Amino acid sequence: MPGVQAGMEGFAGMYVRGGGPDQNLVMLDGIPVYNADHLLGVFSIFTPEAVKNTTLFKSSFPARYGGRLSSIVDVRTNDGDMHKYHGAFSIGLLTDKLHIEGPIWKERTSFSFSARAIPTLFFKNLIVDKDDTYSDKYNYYFYDVNAKVNHKFSDRSRIFLSFYKGKDHY
Repeated sequence: MPGVQAGMEGFAGMYVRGGGPDQNLVMLDGIPVYNADHLLGVFSIFTPEAVKNTTLFKSSFPARYGGRLSSIVDVRTNDGDMHKYHGAFSIGLLTDKLHIEGPIWKERTSFSFSARAIPTLFFKNLIVDKDDTYSDKYNYYFYDVNAKVNHKFSDRSRIFLSFYKGKDHY
């Protein structure tokens, strides 16, 4: 994308029109996010299953987003499916993920739940000897949990409750 450059390897952040990563505002459902990555920039806190859409403003951003010089990244989370239940589960070398969504009250209320963790959170005891005096050095993990409940009053009005919890443990 013209005017946007990704950070160097090992460094998170976007450089937009010459500004630094600290001059960008990242928002999740209208709430500012101050550290939007894990593992020193290798992983984003946003799991793809939890994201509905993302808007990047490079210039001329609306006044409601004031306070940043470079850009605004507005991330909106998934509202959940109002009609049927479905989900996905994956186990990988780098992360394990779970996503489920569906109706609570058909055509009116829905939920979406996503969780992700690095596998060492669960499998550390398989690779570290319990008598190892250095076992605390292998204690890095991170996780993210996104949840949202969405209620539609009419085609033009709705209310939602959005939740995010994430942690990096070094």
